[in-house]
Amino acid sequence: MMYELLLIASTIVISILFLAWVYSEKKLKGKFSKTISTISFPFPLIALYAVFRLNINFGYILVGLTIISLLIWIISRQTDISKLQKEARSFFLILLAITIFRSFIYEPFQIPTESMIPQIQVGDFLLVDKFSYGLKNPVGKSTLVNVRDPKIGEMVAFIPEHTICSSSIQKAYPESDFNNSQEYLWQRYSEACTPLGLTFVKRLIAKEGDEVIYKNKELIINGKKVKREFISSDGEEILISETIGKASYSIRILENYRNQLTFGSEQKWIVPKGHYFVLGDNRDNSADSRSWGFVPKQNVVGKPYLIWMHWECLTCLPSFSKNKFLK
Repeated sequence: MMYELLLIASTIVISILFLAWVYSEKKLKGKFSKTISTISFPFPLIALYAVFRLNINFGYILVGLTIISLLIWIISRQTDISKLQKEARSFFLILLAITIFRSFIYEPFQIPTESMIPQIQVGDFLLVDKFSYGLKNPVGKSTLVNVRDPKIGEMVAFIPEHTICSSSIQKAYPESDFNNSQEYLWQRYSEACTPLGLTFVKRLIAKEGDEVIYKNKELIINGKKVKREFISSDGEEILISETIGKASYSIRILENYRNQLTFGSEQKWIVPKGHYFVLGDNRDNSADSRSWGFVPKQNVVGKPYLIWMHWECLTCLPSFSKNKFLK
């Protein structure tokens, strides 16, 4: 709620300051324009931070801003405010370039949870490679040009069905093979849904037709136990190297943590056609396919490529010391 109010308040302030700038240019010969521009500088940054924290689909916002800047440019050509024409044109061209770059090449995301520790920390900002799997519609989930499918063991960015308010549990369990516990978890997690859905980052563990078994924190795929090697332990957490096919990566397990998703009776899934099974690297603290079902193939938006910034809170200073390529 705090970030929603922050976004709304920032948008209102930006709109008021814009109208004040136009009035200053038209009626006061730009007397207060520079002051207004200086005052307005932090508010777009605050709004952008709120967008990332709310995990809103940035594509719709970017396309919307591009259209708004185009309309302002067109309207400004009917006025005698030359500076407005120049600024609107500049903003439109910049936003158009960013929209093309973000839609078809790389897209930034911010990580709000601990589910991918140790690889990704809360507050990490990622660049997601949008071209690895194909060209996507900038305001939808459809693929315009398919390049390749994600590989087992890769990190993937996607929109899970439970985060889309108009979705149903049958889209995550297309064969309706969910039990009462899974239905309860779906309903619980879907309470935080949005009209457009939220972007998650997890690791692809299995594809259509694969059998996945999870028992006592051990992972078995198609009857073969996944290879693991001990890395370190501090008495509370264990870091383990896990290898699936050609992909090797680190996972985190909490030594004394037990719940129905991670320890105890055997859990078994058969991945349905056109879907993926994903897990978080922080196995004991991750809501993933064990909790809310499978990921439809068309919901994958790209491949996490790089951590380019760490910004954990609004009052914290951004850090670039943790930048790294992801695997």
